[in-house]
Amino acid sequence: MSSLGILPMEEDGPLATLEDAVWLADCLAFDHDAPVGVRPSAMNTEVRAPYEPVHPMPGTDSAHWYFDDVGQAFSATAEVRFGDSYCLRYDDEDDSAPRTDFTKRFAGLEQHLALYAMAARQADILAEYLCLYRVLEAADGGNGVEFASGQISSVLSHDFGVLQVMPLLELDAPTNAFEVYRDRAALGLEALRSRGLASDREIGEHLYAIRNSLAHGRRATRVGDFGTSVEEVARALPIVKLLARIVIEP
Repeated sequence: MSSLGILPMEEDGPLATLEDAVWLADCLAFDHDAPVGVRPSAMNTEVRAPYEPVHPMPGTDSAHWYFDDVGQAFSATAEVRFGDSYCLRYDDEDDSAPRTDFTKRFAGLEQHLALYAMAARQADILAEYLCLYRVLEAADGGNGVEFASGQISSVLSHDFGVLQVMPLLELDAPTNAFEVYRDRAALGLEALRSRGLASDREIGEHLYAIRNSLAHGRRATRVGDFGTSVEEVARALPIVKLLARIVIEP
């Protein structure tokens, strides 16, 4: 039911720590571009909700109400992103499946992975864009333009693997979500070049300008008005998403 438990490898083996759980959640979030969170077990009475509603539910454990509600929000976010159901990618019989040696795969990129996982938990595309762009900033230690400019040409050729999204009608073939992202990124890049942004550097600076319009409130601010300003972010989002994935798994 979209919930995983972390069990000891052997009887009386060591229990997972909260740090272990958060690390695994971040890995799952990256491999599936999906919102993955951590919640205490039903038996855990020590954890308190980090945020209390104005009117807490009377006579109940507010922590578990909190995590239940957050879990429902994550589920809705996944539906916004995929429409139907995605499949866990870890399958030894499938050469396209990512490896599960997470510590080796993401060595030295733990912070970048956590930033991506936070972006994956966002349902609103403006928030998702802003969170994803932080991965580009972490990549070059600056404003992200250097990394974006140097890797934009790789977006259309990089091997991102296979994330199958299963349609509701079983007669239809599954769709590779990463190929959908690539097709949308190609359309976004074509639209930017048609506007006169001929060089990869100019496109990188444009992606950064969108970031600034979301992060700052002084001038040229961008809000969720369902108009052209949001459409511009929607066209650029697949480009930034794939760039962020290149950062973490080049």
